[in-house]
Amino acid sequence: MKLSYEQIYLEQSKSLKIESYTKDSLCHEINWHLHPEYEIVFIRNGSGTLQAASTIKNYDDGLLIFIGPNIPHMPFGNKQFGNNVEVVIQFSESFILEKLGYFPEFYSILEFIRKLPKGYIFSKETKQELTDSFLKLANQNNTEKLLTFIHILYHLSIASHKNPITKSNHNLEINKNSLERISKVFEYINKNYAKRIQSETIAKELGLTPNSFCRMFKSSTNKSFIHFLNEFRIKKAQELFENKNTSISDVLYKCGFNDHSYFCRQFRKYTAMSPSQYIKKLE
Repeated sequence: MKLSYEQIYLEQSKSLKIESYTKDSLCHEINWHLHPEYEIVFIRNGSGTLQAASTIKNYDDGLLIFIGPNIPHMPFGNKQFGNNVEVVIQFSESFILEKLGYFPEFYSILEFIRKLPKGYIFSKETKQELTDSFLKLANQNNTEKLLTFIHILYHLSIASHKNPITKSNHNLEINKNSLERISKVFEYINKNYAKRIQSETIAKELGLTPNSFCRMFKSSTNKSFIHFLNEFRIKKAQELFENKNTSISDVLYKCGFNDHSYFCRQFRKYTAMSPSQYIKKLE
């Protein structure tokens, strides 16, 4: 099965990404994929199949799992019950080292993460103990979410009932060069999305021809470079609109677009509504 690199989009106002899904707002499903971020997944109930690294296991009555960076995995959720909730928390290594690392009180948490194998599956008892914490995330503000996350992370670090995802040290074969190159592309776009970006420029920085770069990007992300760039810019536009008191013309230039009509077409393509409709929806 083809392995894809998933980009985790992190808003500027947040240190980590926390999403809560129900049967009416299902997690966007991507097939066999990986990303450099850590990921904690809580599934309230139902049965399904866990596929991560070289492990395939069935679960029932929900799941609580913590997986490390760049571990290939399939989506974990299920649609068995209407009251199921899936919570996905994703955060980077820099969040651990550069933020939590400043506090000596978090030493035990840092050690837990540092020694993390490919990942852990936690017991039903641990999942039950933390259920209320995961469920309340959907209705919390950013500050409350961060505090709840620290609470969850601490209890995972001291949980006595947990098992490694896999006991094997064998890794699936991953093109390390492509992984590093894609990471550099994401970093470049994140810093320069408001400017003119050409695939030829990025290809040159990576030591590739334009055609080789486009093939590598498509193979790793399952998206063309221009598709990914426009999607990223539209997400930035949504973020700016959500900050209120920003005109459409101002936003499109801040996000790297130069043509109003093209911006509106791309915005509708990725959000199914026009910029004006999106702004009205936020009122």
